[in-house]
Amino acid sequence: MYSLSKLSERLGELMFYHNEIKSEELARGIGVTGVSVRGWLHGSHEISLEHAVALADYFHCSLEYLSGRSEKYEEVTPRELPPFYERLRAVMKEKGVTRYEFISKTRIKDAFFTNWARGEKPKLSTVCTLADRLQVTLDYLIGRTDD
Repeated sequence: MYSLSKLSERLGELMFYHNEIKSEELARGIGVTGVSVRGWLHGSHEISLEHAVALADYFHCSLEYLSGRSEKYEEVTPRELPPFYERLRAVMKEKGVTRYEFISKTRIKDAFFTNWARGEKPKLSTVCTLADRLQVTLDYLIGRTDD
């Protein structure tokens, strides 16, 4: 399960063990503001999938580890990701889960699917809900890993 506090705790650990990197330096490294990084560190700002991937790529770790969904550090080599909606549809088909199931059994609204099809990026918390329902890892769901 994902929580802002787990992500903030894990991010703090990664920054400490990565030569005690400061928030401003990390922000420059991933193309965001220091305010954003500090918000994630304090658990006061929800993180988008796009920024979570940038952090995971920066630290070469899995999204599962970064988000606190796994205690096991797994190194993941950054790679180009497929469009989110296309990958989601492929995994849904593979798992035999329909859009209707998501709408009726989760807090995910039909409009989210429409927005993702148009290229809008989801929040990490929403992707966690999708991964839970599909019984896959975050990294597999978005195409960062093959298993």
